[in-house]
Amino acid sequence: MLTLPQANFLSFFNWVLITSAKASIFIIFLLGVKFVLRYKIRAGFQYMLWSALIIGLVLPWTPNSPISVYSYLDFSHLQQKVASIIDRTTPSSSANLANQQSALELTAVGDGNSQMAVVSSETLGLREEKSSTWISFPFVYRLMSYIWLLGVLILTILTVIVNKRFSKNIRHALVTDQGLLSEFNKLKVHLKIKTEIPLLKSRQVNSPSLLGLSRPRLLLPIGIEQTFSLEQLNHIFLHELIHFKRKDVWINCLTPLLIICHWFNPLIWYAFYRMREDQEISCDAIATARIDAEQCSDYAYTLLKLAETYSIAPRLAGMASLCGSNSQIKKRLIMIKSREDHRSSAKWSLLGVVAIGVLAFTSFASPHAMAPPPLYEGEAFNESQGISKEPDQAIGLPKEIGDISSGVTVEDITGENFKGKVMLIKDPTRIKLAVTKDIGVMGERVSELVKARGAIAGINAGGFYDPNGKGNGAFPDGLTVQDGKLVDNNVGEKEVNIVGFDDQGKLVLGKMRANQLEARHIREAVTFAPNLILGGKSVILEDGGWGIAPRTGIGQRADGTVIFVVIDGRQPTWSIGATLSDLAKVFEDYHAVNAVNLDGGSSSEMVFQGKVQNKLPNVLGERYVPTAFVVTP
Repeated sequence: MLTLPQANFLSFFNWVLITSAKASIFIIFLLGVKFVLRYKIRAGFQYMLWSALIIGLVLPWTPNSPISVYSYLDFSHLQQKVASIIDRTTPSSSANLANQQSALELTAVGDGNSQMAVVSSETLGLREEKSSTWISFPFVYRLMSYIWLLGVLILTILTVIVNKRFSKNIRHALVTDQGLLSEFNKLKVHLKIKTEIPLLKSRQVNSPSLLGLSRPRLLLPIGIEQTFSLEQLNHIFLHELIHFKRKDVWINCLTPLLIICHWFNPLIWYAFYRMREDQEISCDAIATARIDAEQCSDYAYTLLKLAETYSIAPRLAGMASLCGSNSQIKKRLIMIKSREDHRSSAKWSLLGVVAIGVLAFTSFASPHAMAPPPLYEGEAFNESQGISKEPDQAIGLPKEIGDISSGVTVEDITGENFKGKVMLIKDPTRIKLAVTKDIGVMGERVSELVKARGAIAGINAGGFYDPNGKGNGAFPDGLTVQDGKLVDNNVGEKEVNIVGFDDQGKLVLGKMRANQLEARHIREAVTFAPNLILGGKSVILEDGGWGIAPRTGIGQRADGTVIFVVIDGRQPTWSIGATLSDLAKVFEDYHAVNAVNLDGGSSSEMVFQGKVQNKLPNVLGERYVPTAFVVTP
């Protein structure tokens, strides 16, 4: 069974993968802009552009926008593959769905307008065996998550060991040369730095380095005062103090953490390598801007001499060093030489910042299909009256829903580990089934199914199987009935769990064969399981045995009101997901007499007035499904 810690872990892993993919697209854009404007943008702006990447990697949530790059790219095939990998707990087939229902022994047929459903003696008893969602989770995806976690642990341990060993072994002595101390303190006053920064000499450093977050100190190699002139040492001090003033040490501490989290992505490694180069170049630019033009050549000579005298400093967290690779030194020298051209590049720098800002927003923003509803958190909307109202009590307590006799009401729900939406439809005869127009070829998005049926709202409905491995939602599973006609049957005369409405608008749940549909006057129906509530009583024991995931369900109250429920999941900063027991509890709180679980996972979706109401877990947007229950005007 998928426990809450396991669900949290997989949700976080999924967020890391999505964020890393978004970051990769942005890095390509960023490097392209930097290449095109490489001789136009100021060094300081070149470095500042990388802040967009850092922000994008640390934000737990990104805004939704119609200008997101994912709104204009067709990722349908990839989206379906990803969703199938994440959702598939066992091979999808009609036989498997039948087995899932059989495991629950739900043989009752519920009547939406009756206070009690006809329930067999087997209905309320679950078999002792429980499905193990975690164990049966796709092997490749589980293996990926384990490898990622192992990589994170190894790199974290190595980073801690290296930094601890360096801090422990470093031996230093205070600089006592009054000339050096005087120059150093003058520069601190000039840069308006009041923090105490000891000037130390050590054999453990092979290059001048600023070290430490809470207790910064400037470490100098032994004998540096004999190798470099006082003026050259002044340039070194200036460079390192600028690092301190700009908080570069903090950035250099954060980036290793991001690299560890995204260690599998070579683009992120390369991006932060380039960022460190730009960090040094921009620091040189600020330093040379504070000295006379005649001193710039001596500053450049100081860089060359440092490269010849000392090796590259280790890339430790919380350290900033003046030395760099030969290619980096070359770039820095080119920048210093072109110092006189910096003033003319201001307009290009502004253009670069605007371009990167737009590209960052379009790269990290989610597609418009995932846009939040036009409701504020905790509000409900009455369609016909066009007014908002505060919701009743939170999920878990009895509710008394307001008068919805003339419209559709959408409410927010919140549980211990989940958030979601509930839609209430007073007139059950408005519920229809929308089926993809290309059965066996391609499914459709829920929003497309709603539109095609001329409806105002809808949720995903039945499951589907994938015989060709395309994962495109083309094949409805079980029995599918639309407008009283059996439009698809892949089970023959086998008995399956029906979720449908008869010609009186009653929600009908229970096992049925194809030859029984007409006699039961079934008007709209799909196949899925398990049933959650029958005759006003929950038939789910404990947590249901299906683990934690995004959920979709449908139910009906005694007065005929139809209840749509969609619960978000796999989003650690928003909603982890719900168990079948959680879903049943939501229906109980809304006084359902009959309710059933529908296809969940990446398929879970609610659409109202042309917009997706819930937060989809997939960055690529809506999943392609074969069926949807929709609400006609």
